[in-house]
Amino acid sequence: MQLEHLTIRRGATVVRTITFKKGLNLILDKPTSQKTQSGNNLGKTTVLRLIDFCLGSDGDDIWQDSEFKRSINRDVYDFLHGATPITVELALESGRGDGHLFVRSFNAKKSDPNAFRTNKDNHKNVTEYRAAVRSILFNAGGTKPTLRQLCPKFVRSSPQIMGKTLKFLGDYGSEADYEALHLFLFGFFAVDVLEERPRLQTQRKKLERDLQALTRTRDEGEIEQLLLHLQSEVQDLSLSSQARGEVPEIATHADRVSEIRSRAASIAASLGRVEAEVNSIHLAVEELQSEYADIDRQTIERIYKEAQRYIPKLQHDWNELTEFIQNLRGRKERFLQAQASDLEEKATALRIELEALQAQEKTEIGALMKSRAFNQALEVRADLQDRLKRLGSLEQDIADIRELKTQIGNVANRLAATKEQIEKGKAKLRENVAIFNRYFSKLSKELYGEEYLLHFDETERGSVAFRLSSVGSNVGSGKKMSQTAAFDLAYIDFLRATRTPFPTFVCHDGLESIHGNQLAALLQIAATLNGQLIVATLRDKLPAMQKTFITDNTVLELSQDDKLFGL
Repeated sequence: MQLEHLTIRRGATVVRTITFKKGLNLILDKPTSQKTQSGNNLGKTTVLRLIDFCLGSDGDDIWQDSEFKRSINRDVYDFLHGATPITVELALESGRGDGHLFVRSFNAKKSDPNAFRTNKDNHKNVTEYRAAVRSILFNAGGTKPTLRQLCPKFVRSSPQIMGKTLKFLGDYGSEADYEALHLFLFGFFAVDVLEERPRLQTQRKKLERDLQALTRTRDEGEIEQLLLHLQSEVQDLSLSSQARGEVPEIATHADRVSEIRSRAASIAASLGRVEAEVNSIHLAVEELQSEYADIDRQTIERIYKEAQRYIPKLQHDWNELTEFIQNLRGRKERFLQAQASDLEEKATALRIELEALQAQEKTEIGALMKSRAFNQALEVRADLQDRLKRLGSLEQDIADIRELKTQIGNVANRLAATKEQIEKGKAKLRENVAIFNRYFSKLSKELYGEEYLLHFDETERGSVAFRLSSVGSNVGSGKKMSQTAAFDLAYIDFLRATRTPFPTFVCHDGLESIHGNQLAALLQIAATLNGQLIVATLRDKLPAMQKTFITDNTVLELSQDDKLFGL
């Protein structure tokens, strides 16, 4: 799978289209005779980062300095995030007569149909988009290695990545990440194993860390012996007469306190009932007074006197009737008050009796607490409680240790199972690495006169680690970048030889430090490559080569008057 073109659109207007070809693709600054004009900051590296953006990057590196994160190219940022959406399209051909189109917009609103699109499919977010791109580029399901772990191998858009032939994830790649990544790149496609191993190794690390923390002060054997010793001591203390409360002096006081408390509980219950009755009577009196107070006497008197005119036989006048009602209400109120008074006297007597019992209880408890037997029993019980707490803590520790060991064992068994699956694939893996090394050793020798090989070994933790043969202790950056270039070009030849349906393009930035002779050889090899090498570099850093060669292999020239975004 190779790149066809990269198109930058602003709304419906095409800002720039870059068409790629087979072999070498140079992105350069235009030649100029003006010494004051520079070939820097034109957008050459940005082309590679736009390709990476279409392959799922966050895109921050397009307007943000890699070293100084707060340093932002405001013109570029405002252009990309302006009112008119900027869309980037990356077209690829598969080599099977069909192609693919990856489309992304810097306006990542849900209303924008080009925010995340692969071919004719729109995606809700960058996570779904990355999954679709990964499936198209690598023809594989699963999630490990992730698209963003794979892409730095194919788009090396900074000198830092160019200087890391195998460890191109930088400081963010773990041993487990690189194991999954390199196994996948070289033909081990048991995706479930690649996904599970990093998770299991991370889980094992955490469990081992927890176990180490738990056994830092005492190991399992020491805790077991402490448990047995404490269990014996607890049993002896539990059987002692002080712990069981069988000391006669304590029992006598305890029985008295129990009897006093029983009587006090009965009296408290009676007192509660009497107080409830008193409250009920007081409420009845208040209601009676309230009802009489709310009577409209003048209205009733007027009605009564009017009735006398129509019913002469009414025997009593209004004053007599009023006096009768008041006497009746007064008698009822006095009756209720008398009941309340009797009950309050009863309640007072009960309170006095209850207070006396409480005083007796306090006296008995005071005598009990002053006794030597009681204090000895308290000491025994405190000692027993302390030992029980220590026993419980140790029992929990031993249970946690055993549970952690069980979990570590289960994880180790699962890791062993995944390792067995990898072992079964190692024969094919060795064969693939041998094929790769035929191309890699040849290219490295052509570029800098030394042959280097890729190999893999098992680490102490049982994982598979890929390494390059040592290039010495004084390897310059130029030589390392030559090594990376040779590795990437050899990998394209390897994909062709093994018919592995992975991308056969690679983007490089930062080749300026490669020695002229090596760079010339690299460009000549790339020009005949059955794949693509896209190089962003300064024209004056190129070695002395035929002008027609440079012209024939240049796909984009930029200048101060013609920058990538036209800004």
